[in-house]
Amino acid sequence: MSSNDNVLTSIGMWWSEARPGTRLVIGAAIVALIGLTGLTPTLFFGVALAWPYAALIAAIGWGRSGFAFSPVVMLIVFGIAQDVTTSAPLGCFGLINLLVYGASAILHQMFDSERSPELVLALPLILLVFAFLVVWGLASLVSGHVTRLEPLVAALISTAVLQFVLAAIFDLGVRPGVDPGASV
Repeated sequence: MSSNDNVLTSIGMWWSEARPGTRLVIGAAIVALIGLTGLTPTLFFGVALAWPYAALIAAIGWGRSGFAFSPVVMLIVFGIAQDVTTSAPLGCFGLINLLVYGASAILHQMFDSERSPELVLALPLILLVFAFLVVWGLASLVSGHVTRLEPLVAALISTAVLQFVLAAIFDLGVRPGVDPGASV
């Protein structure tokens, strides 16, 4: 048991010292892995599983560190990939990813969420609900009729669960308004 604790401790120490670029690449690889896994059949005993929107989790996590060019590029690439795999109009998911990223950056800068455990839990949920309302609105607009909510609510729930499991992975370790080399 203690060897597992040592491994987790050493991974945690390595992660706390990892540069933002390394964290971004690892987060992007996880989003790509989740996205590619979602392309496989998602039936479990005849019930269709709701696959999470991993790019939204990344947008929320990367937005905590403020605005930067690299996350924007990654979110656009993931959005285009999601547009292609879901047969959505090109640019829809890229737009949604960028809206969530911007909202996350603004909200985390407005509220000092590092000092409030309630905001650490509430802001991602608020952002996910916002994102899924935008997804629903765009889907309804593009299809010409009101889209069913059940599949989106199921995807929202699976995304929220995954958000709380993986949130730390998408923290780039940089705080808005703080120099990356400064001690906090």
